[in-house]
Amino acid sequence: MPPDEDEDWGDPPRRLPRPAVPEFHVEGFDGPLDLLLDLAERQRLDLGVLSIADLAAQFVAEAERLARTTPLMQRADWVIWIARLVFLRSRLLFATQAEKQLAEKEARRTVGQIEGLLQMRAAADWLEARPQLGVSVFTRGGTDADGSVSVRQGTYFSLMEACLGALERELARAETSVPIYRIDVPSYWRVTDALVLMRQKIRNGTFRSIWDCVPAMASTEPEGTIGRRTAVAATFVAGLELVRQGDASIDMVKFPTA
Repeated sequence: MPPDEDEDWGDPPRRLPRPAVPEFHVEGFDGPLDLLLDLAERQRLDLGVLSIADLAAQFVAEAERLARTTPLMQRADWVIWIARLVFLRSRLLFATQAEKQLAEKEARRTVGQIEGLLQMRAAADWLEARPQLGVSVFTRGGTDADGSVSVRQGTYFSLMEACLGALERELARAETSVPIYRIDVPSYWRVTDALVLMRQKIRNGTFRSIWDCVPAMASTEPEGTIGRRTAVAATFVAGLELVRQGDASIDMVKFPTA
């Protein structure tokens, strides 16, 4: 089909007419309802400055003005949009406890990040103010290449390395300066020691009584009384274990009589 001679193919395509949408002219916004809702959903508009009363009054007026030229389904969409907008606006006034806690948590996290950045900046300023070898101070006989003080440009990575190195040196100095407390545990005669000695005497044929296996302790030793009692108790328990295993008789476990 040949093109119409009167049609100009060089003209840009014609835009379709925009559907009728209620317009709002309130403090903080001037435009259609769909744009207002889109900006509110994406948090690009401060709903706190908008007046709910003005929005409601203008919406009623716009709905009446466009009632005859707009289908019912489209007007129903307007009602849903304005209800969503009012809901978003009301959340600013009646926030739930969970939303308040989330906002407080986010605020604390932001404050922590700001404090961390301030500390990093303070550390950078402190390091920058210190004299640098080869830049502001030199070793004996050394000098700058052109005889002037140059400014060395560092990176954040080198700054963090320097800070970590300083912290590691401080921690190492603190660890070496703190005394270590060690508990002095006395060496008492144990059940295992008594069993080893008794089985050794059984193999040698010199085992007569378990009381021959109690080690002799000098009365001048510290805690001699406790050590003696511990040795007697450990030897007695070891003798009962030998009787249970059948390696000794019950007569060998009897306490000696005077």
